[in-house]
Amino acid sequence: MTQEQSTVPDLNSPPFSRLFVLCGKQITAGALEEFFAPYGTVEQCHIVQDQTTGQSKGIGFVKFQKTSQAARALKEADGKHIEPEPKAIKVEIASSTVESKPLDCLRLKVKCPADLDSEAVKAEFSKISAVNSVQLVPDKKSPGNNVAYLTFESFLDAALAFETAKPEHKAKFAKIKPRKVSLESQPQETRGFFRPVTRRRSSALLPPTKLTVLCSSTLTQNQIWRLFDIIPGLMNCSISHDGGSISSATVTYNNTQSAKYAREKLHKFEYPIGERIVVRDGSE
Repeated sequence: MTQEQSTVPDLNSPPFSRLFVLCGKQITAGALEEFFAPYGTVEQCHIVQDQTTGQSKGIGFVKFQKTSQAARALKEADGKHIEPEPKAIKVEIASSTVESKPLDCLRLKVKCPADLDSEAVKAEFSKISAVNSVQLVPDKKSPGNNVAYLTFESFLDAALAFETAKPEHKAKFAKIKPRKVSLESQPQETRGFFRPVTRRRSSALLPPTKLTVLCSSTLTQNQIWRLFDIIPGLMNCSISHDGGSISSATVTYNNTQSAKYAREKLHKFEYPIGERIVVRDGSE
């Protein structure tokens, strides 16, 4: 199903079934669908176009019928090539809502009887997927039951567990509530702990290049980091909120080529849906 068809699937159902693809400008919606079709049923493919020129911005979205199909495509397609573009594609989970966090796709919340301990719950779900940990808490809404929070080895493991869980488990992906930490409120010597780790690449000796990003105040520093990290060379990202509807972020790459590419690809990109971000050179 390509972007020209009228039926538009629910982007939030099932969860994490939509992928963000950074590809070349020569890639069409049809080519994108053909490339991702082996991983599962593609419900929609969309190529982002420049509203002024009508040309592709080299960014696409692929919506799958199942979460596990998207997870498998993410695992296996990232870094591959789509003809005729020579550059490898970059694939990420597309967040349909601004509340999504990177690790949400690794964690499930399920209901289980109170007589099952964490090891028993882990053993049951390990038949399908690789489970890293299980946390049990009493289910306040259903006496005699517990709520289990399971963290999986990979997105694909969590997706398979989500789809094969018994109906009585009422499995759903569990959001990880972030700690409310303000970088500005932290002592200077501890601020670095809360910032993403600097990527060390072969181009690290090149002079860093900063970009200024104007975006919705609903976006977090983590979400801006995830968006700009699809382009190699990201070193740092910081955001400041002044209480208004627009926030300003500073994004730093370790080379001018990556910064230029990020500005070209992401300027006027809708994130979240319906709101465009503005990307400028830091010197402007």
